[in-house]
Amino acid sequence: MTPTQAPKHRVLIVDDDESFVTFTRLALEKTGMQSLGVRSAEQALATLRREPAGSFDLILLDVNLPGASGWDFLLDIREAGSETPVIFASSRDTVADRVKGLRLGADDYLIKPVEYDELVARIEAVLRRRRGLTPIEFGDMRIDPARRKVERDGFAVPVSPREYDLLMALVRANGEVVSREQLLRDVWDITFDPETNVLDVHLGRLRKKLDRHGRPLIQTVQGKGYRAVKHLPQSGSRLSEP
Repeated sequence: MTPTQAPKHRVLIVDDDESFVTFTRLALEKTGMQSLGVRSAEQALATLRREPAGSFDLILLDVNLPGASGWDFLLDIREAGSETPVIFASSRDTVADRVKGLRLGADDYLIKPVEYDELVARIEAVLRRRRGLTPIEFGDMRIDPARRKVERDGFAVPVSPREYDLLMALVRANGEVVSREQLLRDVWDITFDPETNVLDVHLGRLRKKLDRHGRPLIQTVQGKGYRAVKHLPQSGSRLSEP
């Protein structure tokens, strides 16, 4: 690769509308991006399994697909730990649809028919945002927001998308106490449900994973909520190396 060349971004288009795929691929090609089109969620999953990890920089996804829906596909790849950026492009145009897509883990949501200049601009904006996310250092923990990856004392901590969101809500408070009600609102959008144990379940799993590699990181403040506390890296750990 010469100094004037930049690596080409590669987009996976998951849509059963052949004309949309064709024109989208042409629009992306004009900007120097590469793309591959598939017609169903099943084909998309098979493609992701077949290709090396990280082969696609972004997924452009329809909601209404033959077989499994775009909702199902996004949920599957997020639960599997994939953080590849996803943009929905769909004729489903209600606020509820857009909110659902974003809460499932999409980076953006466009309503069809789309202007191709806007579509390309949205794709470029999402890719820029992902590139611009810098790692967060929190004591002996390092978080990579671009890939939504967590390390503690240099060791990878596998967290689910919801556990990641819960951890980030605590880390952003920078040692301050976050109430149970606030966590339910921020992470699950639950405004009032005194019977739910969803926070307790995810908090228990997250604590177990994090505490394998150091002292307890999430503290319970009786009657007030929870907070994340910083611990210095252990002597000789990967994070303490120069």
